[in-house]
Amino acid sequence: MATTNSLNRVVAVGEPGTTLQQITAALASSDEFQLVDILSTTERLVRDIRAAEPDIILIDHQLEGRPTLDIIDELVLQFPKTPIIAVLPGEDPLKAQQVMLAGARAFLVQPFTQLNLLSTLRRVRDLEQRLRQAMPVVTARAAEASRPLKMISIFSPRGGTGCSTVAVNLALSLLEETGLRVLLVEGKLFFGHLDLMLNLRSPNNIADLVPHVAALDEGLVRDVVTEHVSGLNVLLAPGNMQIAQGIRPDDLYNIVVALQRYYDLVIVDAGSILNENTVTFLDASDRVMLVATPDLASLHDTSSFIQQISRSVLAYPAEKLLVVLNRAGMPGGIRTSDVEPALHHPIFAQVPDDAEKPLLSLNRGIPLTIRYPRSPASRAIRDLAKALTQIKMTALVEEESDVERAQREALLASSQYG
Repeated sequence: MATTNSLNRVVAVGEPGTTLQQITAALASSDEFQLVDILSTTERLVRDIRAAEPDIILIDHQLEGRPTLDIIDELVLQFPKTPIIAVLPGEDPLKAQQVMLAGARAFLVQPFTQLNLLSTLRRVRDLEQRLRQAMPVVTARAAEASRPLKMISIFSPRGGTGCSTVAVNLALSLLEETGLRVLLVEGKLFFGHLDLMLNLRSPNNIADLVPHVAALDEGLVRDVVTEHVSGLNVLLAPGNMQIAQGIRPDDLYNIVVALQRYYDLVIVDAGSILNENTVTFLDASDRVMLVATPDLASLHDTSSFIQQISRSVLAYPAEKLLVVLNRAGMPGGIRTSDVEPALHHPIFAQVPDDAEKPLLSLNRGIPLTIRYPRSPASRAIRDLAKALTQIKMTALVEEESDVERAQREALLASSQYG
């Protein structure tokens, strides 16, 4: 929603108490943000928020004695263009992942300081502004321009599915297939393994770009990335957790924009933890590759992610999500013919189970497609790379029709938080 003055309008939702008092005190002295309303009941919640026209919604973890996860879900549906910041009662990765999947743009952990709050508000505001500026402005009658994919993130909502293995070997296969400038980015800022998988040793990592994020030039980027013997460029994550914690989503966004200027194709190993930094990578990607394995837990989590992401604030179109079934046909696994019905989403590619070869490759620091180029898994990943080169991006139409307007009004009428 557009502001009518220079201050960013904030609505706070939560029970009366310490959290709302902190928010009120912090914003009272801010010359950037204005607290326009405090809402402490679900009665007429949606209507009151719509009347307040906020730029950002702050919501506490409880309202009327109940968790606010369902309320976040509903507010995302009602206000898809208004970012939501969720306040969490403590460090809980599961709760953080739940609120991000529900559609929150960021989260704030209690106890927090005034500095933490204002910093989070600024990051969300700045990121939203950049995302809007990056979106193509077209009309329904504008000609559609096409271009190859520039950035692909490899992600799984469940760990252990082989994201890193797919990312490494896909990047190598794309380099071999296209001959273009390909960069592999370690998006798992904590506990990444790309250095082990590629047998790389480098003192440089993505954190070295952060101090220069406002003016990244190609020379600096080339100094920080590490070149593999294959010719693949790799941007590693920090080996230090404290340094990794200091990397903010808006810094990552600026880095990603710069990387796409200097490389033809950027592949991100985004891991399996959904947080603000991961969402930044996914947002900036042309395609998000979801890696699943044929076991019940992986398929359940992947299906849940697809369903929730489609109705969250991210609202990715179905074609942005490409499901890759890794270890297809593994002993004891679910039959491949039963996977698509379970996911309610088409499988873009399959990588067959290849016995112990991926593990041997990892332990030797030699990627699968190099160590075992004729293995079934290597051939499947090269086929996947070829399929990706055939995908073209087209401009998106952003124009609200009469039907869409009627649907939005119907949503308001049907909301239990009206």
